[in-house]
This record gives sequence, structure tokens and C-alpha cells, in this order.
Amino acid sequence: MSSVADQPLADAVQAASHPYYPRDASLPHYVASQFNMSESLTTLGSAILLIAFISVILISKARTPLSTKDKLIVIWMLVCAGIHIVLEGYFSFNHATLAGKQTVLADLWREYAHSDSRYLTSDPFTVIMEGITAVFDGAFAVVTAYGILADSPIRYSAQLITSLAQLYGDVIYMATNYMEGFKYTNPHPLYFYGYFVFMNLPWIVIPTVLMVDAVKNIYRGMLIAQRATAVKKSS
Repeated sequence: MSSVADQPLADAVQAASHPYYPRDASLPHYVASQFNMSESLTTLGSAILLIAFISVILISKARTPLSTKDKLIVIWMLVCAGIHIVLEGYFSFNHATLAGKQTVLADLWREYAHSDSRYLTSDPFTVIMEGITAVFDGAFAVVTAYGILADSPIRYSAQLITSLAQLYGDVIYMATNYMEGFKYTNPHPLYFYGYFVFMNLPWIVIPTVLMVDAVKNIYRGMLIAQRATAVKKSS
């Protein structure tokens, strides 16, 4: 009888032990971050700017002069590669202990987890999805950037694969939270709209645009090849 009577108290203690949703999420190994919100966002922003700066240097060494569109795609792909391989790769390897680790990357994930606590509970879907993203999306993003910088024919195929994988993963990730009533997301507008919606929206809009661009160029290339083959046969 005492254990039953004590259950509401135990639930209240658990809910008070972390700031995430749902409030009864089990995070027994949780410890507070060393960084506050502004420090976490500044760290992430600084890392993205550093990758963008490195991208600009690589663009200056490209095999052929690049259009503004291609320069932006190189920057996007290398930023994505850094996020996929480093940040999401870190999550994939450390998901079981992430809530209690005292590292910069763990602090970043604890901050983002306000928008989705599945990142701290070793949710099977999230772990698998992020593992695939870290390995395959990250690798193909690098191949895409290389293809543009080296003026390689692999560019559009890699761009299509990368963008499709990013779009597919992000849509399923957001849709599963939606199907469960966003119960993993803090309802505060900052966390719901600022983190969950705004931070994920680029991986829906930009990959869609890049997929259309890749399909158009692959189609154009195949059309030119078919016409060249027809001319060769007729001669």
C-alpha cells in the first residue's frame, strides 16, 4: 500500500528533476548543462560560421569558377556535413548517457532537447534516424561539395541523394512528433516555433529546392547524351 501511495510523490520528484516534456519522462541520469541558452546558441552559431569560412576558402580553390548558386550549395553542404557527422554523430554514439554528460556537444543537445526530449531518452526511432543521417547524409553532403568544387559529374547524383535523404528524414522526424501530439516538445513558443519548427524547416525547404535542381540537370544531361547517341548512330 505504501508503494502505491508514494507513487504520486515519486512522479512529482521525477518531473521536477528535469525541465523536459513530457514532464514524467524518465531521465534519472540528467544533470544540468554548464552552458546557458545564449552560450549554447552562440557556440553552435560560431561553429557554423567557421565551417562557412572554410567553405569560402575551398570555393576560392575550385577547379572552375563557380556561380553564386553553386557557391551557396557548397557552403550549405559542408555546413550540413559538419552538423551530420560531428553533432549528430556524437548523439548517435552517446545517446544513452547524453543527459548526464558534461561536454559542449552534450550541452547543445540538452538545449535542443527542450524541443524534443526523445534526444535524451534513447528513443529507438531517433537513435536510428540520426545514425543513418550521420553516416550517409554526412558522407553524401561531402561528396556533393567535392563534386561541385572538382567539377565532377558525380555532383548532381550526390546532390539528389543527399537532399532526398535529408527531406525524408526530417519529414518523418517531425511527423512522428506531430502524430503523438507534440508531447515531447516544450509548448513555449521559443522551443516549439524557434527550435522545433524553425531549426528543422531549412532541411525541408532547401533540400526540396536542391532536389528539383538536381533532377532538372540530370534530365538535361541525359537528353544531351541521347541526342548525341542518335546523331552518332545516324552518321
